[in-house]
Amino acid sequence: MAFEPSEKARIKHFLAYPDWVALAQSIHLGYPSASQPAYLVDDAFHRMSAGGESSVRTDLCELEDIEAQKRDARSRYKARKLGALETNPDEQRMLDRDMTYWSLRLASDLGVVTNPYAASSYMGLTSGAGTTNAVVNG
Repeated sequence: MAFEPSEKARIKHFLAYPDWVALAQSIHLGYPSASQPAYLVDDAFHRMSAGGESSVRTDLCELEDIEAQKRDARSRYKARKLGALETNPDEQRMLDRDMTYWSLRLASDLGVVTNPYAASSYMGLTSGAGTTNAVVNG
């Protein structure tokens, strides 16, 4: 059983990799760094066992669910309280944390890293796993 093209595209989306048709065009445009680790993801699709594919699909379902919840949460941005119902002010932060967990779980199940060159890594929206710079404390 192999991954469908739509599954591959969504997996790349959650790992913060572009789903390009050809990498040569990206290099021609001056974006070679974004393509460097992407081949590992494409290669992983061909190396997965049936059990591994099942784990990746579970991760993908979780990520799809969290993304849908994040979309739904946007409709509550304007309201803090509706009748007796009060919204959770930490909802987005909690969903972001879950998104990070499942993205890293997906990367682990595939044996790859999330895209270290993704803009979301620099904006603090992902855990930064595999990024080129380390945080220095002290």
